[in-house]
Amino acid sequence: MNIDVNKPVENPKLSTLLKEFSNADPSKCMELQEKIAEELAMHACLLAIVRMDENDVEHNEDHTAVFKKDTQISFVMLQDQNQINYLPVYTDWNEIGKNETYKNMHINTFILSFDDMASITSGKAGIAINPFSDNFIITPENVVHIKQHKDNILRGYSENTVEKDTPVQIGDPADYPVSMVESIKKYAKKEKDIHAIWLKLMIKDNEKSYLLIVDFTGDRHKVFSSIANAASSHNPRGLPIDMVSYADQFGQNAATGKPFYKKKKGLFG
Repeated sequence: MNIDVNKPVENPKLSTLLKEFSNADPSKCMELQEKIAEELAMHACLLAIVRMDENDVEHNEDHTAVFKKDTQISFVMLQDQNQINYLPVYTDWNEIGKNETYKNMHINTFILSFDDMASITSGKAGIAINPFSDNFIITPENVVHIKQHKDNILRGYSENTVEKDTPVQIGDPADYPVSMVESIKKYAKKEKDIHAIWLKLMIKDNEKSYLLIVDFTGDRHKVFSSIANAASSHNPRGLPIDMVSYADQFGQNAATGKPFYKKKKGLFG
């Protein structure tokens, strides 16, 4: 997503949806939540307040800035009564001004896409949109869910990072997707960077997905995207596809049994 820093940050569609949600009949809330999540994930760019040492920033005439090496930047966070952290983000500058604390202060902001927010919160914090007016809350779990759903739409797969002690069920699919597996194998045979692939059925947060554990070298995004393309038109049940590297501890633990694909080695390995 390209962000033009010379244009004021405005999110009219998201702002309208947030207002509708605040006044909505309970029967409409779920539908509006879905629309807000889609707009946030796919189109919105929001403001976040950051703290930094001004001496570490060189401002240019075109309103861009250059940060000196090793500049320390921290994002302002909020905490609820359950001690869960939230990243506050704002649809426009007027929303920031609704906090009396910021009215007469010089503040620094970053413009963030949803992918930026997901990376910053990293499954450990949620997102609070316009916390001093709409206060639309997205829990840490839902931030991860929205990011995975977006990746499945745009890339055909999502990368899965499972935190320690997260309840996950891993098993072999009863309804084995033969056509999908054969399509992936056909692609993998052409690629020297793919060494082995396992297929599992994963249940996490009561949602099922195919889990592919991939032993590979080279560019992660290229390998995962290409496998997703090979699988996309042969996914019989339309289940989401999660991928994890065999190099990760979770991948090694999940890769039980024989891989459905393993590269043949020549006489000299």
